[in-house]
Amino acid sequence: MNLVSFSIKTKGPRNFARRLWTVFSRFGFSETRNRRSLETLIHELKPYQAAPTFFIPAVVLQRHPRLLADIEQAGAEIGIHGYVHNDYRQLSKDAQYTQTSRAIATFQQIKMPFQGFRNPYLGWSEESVQVFTDLGFAYESNEAVLHDVVDQASLTPTILDGYQKSLALYRALPCTAYALRPHFEDTLLRIPTSIPDDEMLFDRLRITSGKEVGKLWSLVMQRVYELEGAYVLNLHPERGVLCRQALAILLRTATSQPRPVWITRLDEIARWWKERARFTFTLQQTAPDTWHVVADCTERATILARHVQLVEQPTTTWNEHEVSVEARTFTLEASQCPAIGVSPETPEAVLAFLHEQGYAALRASEEERASYAHYLHLPTGLGTSRSAQFETRSEIIRQIEDLTMPLLRFACWPSGHQAALSISGDIDSVTIQDFFLRILEVGNV
Repeated sequence: MNLVSFSIKTKGPRNFARRLWTVFSRFGFSETRNRRSLETLIHELKPYQAAPTFFIPAVVLQRHPRLLADIEQAGAEIGIHGYVHNDYRQLSKDAQYTQTSRAIATFQQIKMPFQGFRNPYLGWSEESVQVFTDLGFAYESNEAVLHDVVDQASLTPTILDGYQKSLALYRALPCTAYALRPHFEDTLLRIPTSIPDDEMLFDRLRITSGKEVGKLWSLVMQRVYELEGAYVLNLHPERGVLCRQALAILLRTATSQPRPVWITRLDEIARWWKERARFTFTLQQTAPDTWHVVADCTERATILARHVQLVEQPTTTWNEHEVSVEARTFTLEASQCPAIGVSPETPEAVLAFLHEQGYAALRASEEERASYAHYLHLPTGLGTSRSAQFETRSEIIRQIEDLTMPLLRFACWPSGHQAALSISGDIDSVTIQDFFLRILEVGNV
């Protein structure tokens, strides 16, 4: 991989030239500037009892172990950002495995704990997912979700070209409720990352106002909140000081919502989603229009019910259609079984998908269709291609969320939180020397 030609192709000549200039303004020959930026991000999150997640290439960690140890001791999570800063989409599966194994070995040698992986340029492939699974990562955070908060019609041709190049580089998914929620592929949790990020706004769109950037990120936060998703912001530490005002505005927006937003690290999201994946509902009909419910879940779970009547159980309003239920065993009255019915011909993967999304779901025959809030008959499953599966999963969730029928579900986030916010950042380089060493490292690995 020729890093210079790759950068010119993905940024455009003018943005590449501007990038070289910003290297000297944002980095120094010592660690001082980057340390200040990293500490700024940590400082901004502390009043919210939160900390960021940083990803770093192993060769950069190897040159700055004391700095990263200090950052980790200050509360930040450190994840792997490749062995060197190269695009995994240009590597064979064997090369990905080898380089990721070398990165793991470097982290272990330095005694830096890690749970997750983010690819440089968010450049993942199907082989990447398998490699990360085989090597035992708890999660990765590469799938980009695009939020349409930029008025592209107002951009000049040059700036529009640079912005569209970044969209092509990240291969972003459209924003849906499904896209904004983590999901398991085998044992690997995939946590989405939202764009536009700091690089797109500051460098490609050349928005220099922290207030304006904060406003755009707040629009994203509002949308994520409404869809009960996770807003994972990628804020490169080199722009930590530049983005201080924007981050403060975003955090104020997140904490001013009617229901709380969980501001946390990515490893905590991964830990929660694994915990939540074990939750189950057991429903038994005890009389006409009456069901006994047992929820097998932890104390952090929030049980939500819509269009049902709880028998002698207190509830709390959650939203316009749902209430939260404190009890883990209760009786309810409803005109239909408060679960999704799934036909016998529908593959098990569909039922597993519904359970991961937190919905009460049961096998049911065609004759029982009318007894359920919603009935799924998908004998061909979720689809054969990744794009088809994304569309099918997104549509299933949309249909279920629009239901005005009885239904039980587990909320997406712990302890009564409506959405999640995680501030992450890729430490591509610490010093000017690191930046230019990338050219040699990527070419020689």
